[in-house]
Amino acid sequence: MKIDAAAILLILASLSRTYCQKLTDKYDCCIPDQMKISLQDDVAVVSGSVPFVNVMELTNGIDRSVCDTKILLNATFLKYNLDDPCQGCTNIPKCGNKMLRIDLQLESSLTGFSFHVGDSRTNNGYKGDASTQENDAEFHSVGYQHNLYGSDKCPDMSLVMSGLLSPGVTTVTIFVGNEFIRVTNNQGYVYELCSKCLFALNGQSDSQGPVNEDIFIGLNRIIDSPSYRVGTGVCGAVIKWACPWGC
Repeated sequence: MKIDAAAILLILASLSRTYCQKLTDKYDCCIPDQMKISLQDDVAVVSGSVPFVNVMELTNGIDRSVCDTKILLNATFLKYNLDDPCQGCTNIPKCGNKMLRIDLQLESSLTGFSFHVGDSRTNNGYKGDASTQENDAEFHSVGYQHNLYGSDKCPDMSLVMSGLLSPGVTTVTIFVGNEFIRVTNNQGYVYELCSKCLFALNGQSDSQGPVNEDIFIGLNRIIDSPSYRVGTGVCGAVIKWACPWGC
């Protein structure tokens, strides 16, 4: 009987992934802290803190009838051993800051760039960052659609999608890890991608700028600017580290 080595590896990877997910459900996270953010009533209110997550900019809103207060954050990731299929989550508390969970609370109307996640400080939407970093993958909303773009190392990766932000969606959850993204909403939508085109958070080389292990998060704005390509609709967020089980 012929043995298909590739098929066996896929099965083993799936079993490993299932095991890691069960650990995630059981332990949730090795860093229990969380940051709560309110962006209502034209003023940002931040309570709690999370290690390796920092508020970079706050911009008050101008229209109390919508959630338009803006915030920019960054999170620094811990590099890990690529030979560990669970990235440390089987050996608590080693999982550390390797997968970030972002829970967004949305109002019924979304406009413009309600959220923006990327690994370049100058990500400005639609696969752009003024060539500051080669590692510049980004994920952002535009009204009710959401777009995912690979880094400059993958010039052909541009995904324009719908479904995550359908009418009636009040909560969106984004998991970000090295070369990994998973997004869900309260109506059962799930999208997940593991790709070398995505966020470079483990010391990958960069031909355009310095190597870093940072993710940037813009809410009701793009990462690069609080006044260019803005949005409304994110009324609050909870940010914390999750036990990693990604790629």
